[in-house]
Amino acid sequence: MAKPQLFWLILILLLTCFMPCGFLIWYESEDPAFIPNANYNFILNWILPSLTVLTIGYLFSRYKNFAQVKESLDEHFIAEGRLVKYFTLLFSPVFIYFYFWTFINIPIQLWAQYRLADYWSQEYLLVEATTCNSDYEAHCVELKFADLANEETHSVRWYLDKAELLTLKDKRVNLVGEQSYFGYIINEIQW
Repeated sequence: MAKPQLFWLILILLLTCFMPCGFLIWYESEDPAFIPNANYNFILNWILPSLTVLTIGYLFSRYKNFAQVKESLDEHFIAEGRLVKYFTLLFSPVFIYFYFWTFINIPIQLWAQYRLADYWSQEYLLVEATTCNSDYEAHCVELKFADLANEETHSVRWYLDKAELLTLKDKRVNLVGEQSYFGYIINEIQW
């Protein structure tokens, strides 16, 4: 009876470890031109930090309440030194937040990319247009848009019309795409 439980435990462990890595690779290969809305920002600014704090609280309670866990971690930190201990304590919240971001927000953006939705068009101010760094294709341009209604800025990478877009700094452009529940996917930029 222990073998099926061990199989499911290993399967769950592999999924929780490698699924975020797969999502991150898929996200980097697709690179959706995504502008978030209030629903996405709520998840990003409230849900993810709350999950991070709850997870840290749970892990801290495990550390405080279970002698075996506390003893094991204390031995590890003594053997590895203070630098490892402080590095682990300082950067654990960052790693936990990044884990939740890859597990929640990347699938939302990819779902918006592949889901057919309502037509959307809105005028934005193109604040900045720069070439992408060497990690991206040669015809990639990094665009920063300012929403005319609320002054929020959004940054996307665009792979078409690089030469023209680099000359349009501080001009109004019309973004055309699809509207999803969590944001907008840009399909075309009109100027």
